[in-house]
Amino acid sequence: MQMTGAGLGALGFTLLWVSGLAVASQEDAPHGYRIAQELLVGDGTVLEVLEDRRITAQLHAQSWGSGLDEETFDESTDSEHQPQLEARVRLVSEVGEVLAEQSLGYPLAKVEKAPLSGLPYPAFFLTVDQTAPMGSYSGPATQILAPTQSRLEPVLYRDENGEQRPLAMAQTGKAAWQILPSASGATESIAQVSSAPASEGDDFVTTYRIYRWVDGQWTAASRQQPGYWDMESEFPEPSAFP
Repeated sequence: MQMTGAGLGALGFTLLWVSGLAVASQEDAPHGYRIAQELLVGDGTVLEVLEDRRITAQLHAQSWGSGLDEETFDESTDSEHQPQLEARVRLVSEVGEVLAEQSLGYPLAKVEKAPLSGLPYPAFFLTVDQTAPMGSYSGPATQILAPTQSRLEPVLYRDENGEQRPLAMAQTGKAAWQILPSASGATESIAQVSSAPASEGDDFVTTYRIYRWVDGQWTAASRQQPGYWDMESEFPEPSAFP
């Protein structure tokens, strides 16, 4: 179903509503960008991911998780004279007004509905590909957005010391995360495992951290033990997390 009307037409903003997706005209993208992705939030607003217009959907898919630099662009794009643009995320009203916008620091990003039940707000995973050309400690980083509550500010969690921190998960050569099912219809938990060199010696320490929705907020618990984990290993059993 296509939305029409003088109000939208005056703003030059055409929005198609298809199976929970929003499709805006590329004319609404800032100069040098393309609208790479759009999702309906549920209150009439739309989450959009903007990427450099030279990054096609195919190039995005091919480059995800392996790093992207300006040399990747086709020579015909004259990228030497047009610096690579950082991806952006923005929240757009149903009449095309940009309510909030943030630069993401890297060229590739994506957004998806978070498969988390029982939350009092629609939640989304915003993932920014921070993969470096070399090394095993970088990769896609995911944060949770709650646009109806805090627009584009990341959802916070309370750590073991009672401090509020942005909830973010890493997927690298030495870190991974999964959503763990819950019982009795409660909100699912998010488990994160990561391994890093110990502060002394050549040994490694693995951290097992879990995020739980408790009494209206995200909380975290973690434990560490000597040992090594990497992406070639099986993801730890739920019992490994505190």
